Amino acid sequence: MSPRIIRRHDQFFKLLLDQPGAAGTLLKERLPAEVADRLGPDAPELVNTSFVDGELREYRTDRLYRVRIRDGRHAFIFVLVEHKSSPDPDVGLQLLVYMVRIWEWWLRHAGASADDGRRRLPLIMPLVVYHGRSEWQVPLSFADALDFDDEALRPHVVDFRYSLADLGRIDDAVLSRQKALRIGLLILKHGDGNGDLRTKLLTLGRAAAALSVDDLITLVRYIVAEPNEIPPGLLREVLGEILPGQEERVMSIASEQWMAEGIQIGRVQGKAEGRAEGRAEGKAEILLRQLRRRFGTLPEITVQHVLKATDDDLNLWADRIFDASNLEAIFAPRRIN
Repeated sequence: MSPRIIRRHDQFFKLLLDQPGAAGTLLKERLPAEVADRLGPDAPELVNTSFVDGELREYRTDRLYRVRIRDGRHAFIFVLVEHKSSPDPDVGLQLLVYMVRIWEWWLRHAGASADDGRRRLPLIMPLVVYHGRSEWQVPLSFADALDFDDEALRPHVVDFRYSLADLGRIDDAVLSRQKALRIGLLILKHGDGNGDLRTKLLTLGRAAAALSVDDLITLVRYIVAEPNEIPPGLLREVLGEILPGQEERVMSIASEQWMAEGIQIGRVQGKAEGRAEGRAEGKAEILLRQLRRRFGTLPEITVQHVLKATDDDLNLWADRIFDASNLEAIFAPRRIN
């Protein structure tokens, strides 16, 4: 198996859509205009459940959002992410199964009878995000995949359409107008292709740099936060090839932005703005979160070591996470010149 920049596509996509505004932007940009125009101004509400069978989660992940339509009623947007390298001809049937499960879930948890005794099911609009290399040629209409050719029968068969975002057929510059979502989709589009790890990083880095240096910095932040198989120093080396002489600057800015996120976490946790202990606590929390995402479960002694660390130590360890291949490299003693 070739090395991966992302080990868990499902986890990555969920974290991507958890970025502020990312889910709403994805729906507005990738649903048909006539659907997107009818969505209300409120952010979509995540329904924290999955309808994909366990054995299929290696190939796809799902997100269900409750949205308010401009007429005041609610609807559901079901987002399915296809991880396979080639289109799945059975995706229409899978979507139908998931939609039935969503309606069954709704009837159990939220359904209410109308005054006239009828219970109307909520509208579900499926969206498939596909990042395989082959072009998607599966029909977008369920009925078009059925074995019949008599148009007189069409009104009598089950049918629905799903929307498709085929990332391989979307230009990098217009993957999204939101930077965080744009770079996340860029990673899904280019990060799992053929070739060695260096080639993948160069492809991704050059695609991001062609958009802007700021996009490249965002890409670096994404990569170092994900569990992957990037050897120490390779990312810095690749950056030096993409932007000769600026690799240290890119790494430094990415590190500063990453730590700024930690400071914000400290403030949200209730610390007074500007207090040193609030910033340090935020840095410790974000460092622990990123360490877990890169290296898995942490020993309790490591957790306590980070929580009790000084601001200088937290900054040092945060810088090291860009190149370190294991925990020992993160916490190695300072070198004395």
